[in-house]
Amino acid sequence: MANEQIDIGEMIQFFLKNSRRLFKVFSAFILLALVVILLTRNHYSSELKFIAQSGNSSSSLMSQLGGFSGLNLGSLGSQNTDQLSPSLYNEIIYSYPFLWKLSQQEIIYQGEKMKLGVFVENDRRPSLKSLVKTYTIGLPSQLFGKQPDPLDLDIIVQDSTVFTNRQLLPLLNEFKKMINLVSDQTTGTISLQAETLDPEVSAQMVAHLYKLLSEYVVEYKTEKAIQNLEFIEKQLEEAQRKFYEAQEKLYKFRDRNQNLNLSVFRADEERLQVDYNLANSLYNNLSIQMDQAKLKVQENIPQLTIINPPVVSYSTSKPNIPLILAVCIFLGLAVGFSWILFLFLKNHILKSE
Repeated sequence: MANEQIDIGEMIQFFLKNSRRLFKVFSAFILLALVVILLTRNHYSSELKFIAQSGNSSSSLMSQLGGFSGLNLGSLGSQNTDQLSPSLYNEIIYSYPFLWKLSQQEIIYQGEKMKLGVFVENDRRPSLKSLVKTYTIGLPSQLFGKQPDPLDLDIIVQDSTVFTNRQLLPLLNEFKKMINLVSDQTTGTISLQAETLDPEVSAQMVAHLYKLLSEYVVEYKTEKAIQNLEFIEKQLEEAQRKFYEAQEKLYKFRDRNQNLNLSVFRADEERLQVDYNLANSLYNNLSIQMDQAKLKVQENIPQLTIINPPVVSYSTSKPNIPLILAVCIFLGLAVGFSWILFLFLKNHILKSE
């Protein structure tokens, strides 16, 4: 009798008979939704959109200089600087040195200036894992041990030592939860988002995010070009000094020996003239390279353009009440029907044996 077919009418009657069970499960999930909504603090989100373009406007200027000087600078001017990938932007904003600098930025909260890190630390809630650890294995130290010192955000932390300051990690990890970067491949726009407990702070955080990210990107893209420029500057100073020395020696020699036409003096003059020409050629070449290096630095500076500035939005981003209710209603119905269906199949199998 194990292959006996299921009577649909009997199954419907069983469901109607156990509708109270369905109502209990459904009510439990609705209650869970209300608890989640009540326990979730209101969060406010702010967003900034920008586009990033490589600065290659110096290419035409390089070509013009090459034409004036008779040199071929087209190859240098035609090298386009690739844009940074969105994944690299994410690596930057989620790095601990970047988050530490973000925590040091000043904001206005309730009419007072404070560091962004102070605001986040004051409103930060410990994770469930840390709460369990604190009130289980860490309970003796909580009762009898020395209480930890409050977090000091006025300390000087170098980028290379952020990772050694373990007391900063909970704060920096909290920043990771509050910020986000989203790129749109179709339009090429990049969105910076921040979510805090205060709408005005969220807008200020996004503004600081963009400012710091711009500084990081500019430094990253121009670092090699600036190093090359500094090297050429030193070489140019040395070449200029040698050129002036050769020039002074040649002119002084000519002034002292204007009326002499001896071969030995002409040989000395020719030697000084050669030294002068070499120094002059090196000096001129380095001067041209200096101009090229300056243009290269300018070319590598990315153009970050804001197309949608951050605004203060008083509409809450969390809790998402419609989404929470929809999920709990779906789960309540699914679990309730599944439970009753399980009971029906169980009774059906027992009757069939």
